[in-house]
Amino acid sequence: MLLPQERTIFKARPHWLIVAIPEAVLAVLGYLVNSYLSVVLPNQMPSVSLLPVLFGIACCFLMAVILLDWIFTSYYLTNLRLIKVRGIIGRRAASISLHKVQDVTYRFSVWGRIFGFGNIEIESAGTYGKIVFEFLPGPQRRWKEIERAIFTFRSNQP
Repeated sequence: MLLPQERTIFKARPHWLIVAIPEAVLAVLGYLVNSYLSVVLPNQMPSVSLLPVLFGIACCFLMAVILLDWIFTSYYLTNLRLIKVRGIIGRRAASISLHKVQDVTYRFSVWGRIFGFGNIEIESAGTYGKIVFEFLPGPQRRWKEIERAIFTFRSNQP
């Protein structure tokens, strides 16, 4: 994936809480609903006793998708460009060359400030658009690294 003469400055993925919170909610919800269904349904309608099993499988599937999405989302800063790669089965990669970067902004919510994650928006010149590194751990530190890489790249250009 890297070009010749390209080296990685950092590789990151979204903050672990982005996976932990939905996983915990699904686990608790799955347990509660499954417990309710397995107690109430067999007494009322014995023919639908398979429903708790199907609900459990659906919860496990959703948990797997959330985890795999987190595993297969990566953000890279190299000495030449910024790259966002995402996708479980099909992959989508977007990159912006450092010489095309016009603006780098970081933002975080109250929860992001407490737990140390936020978004970094990288806007490029022309029609290249922008890339957002979502729920990135340590957004201020990563923002400084990106700014430093852009400055170094531009000062080394003839």
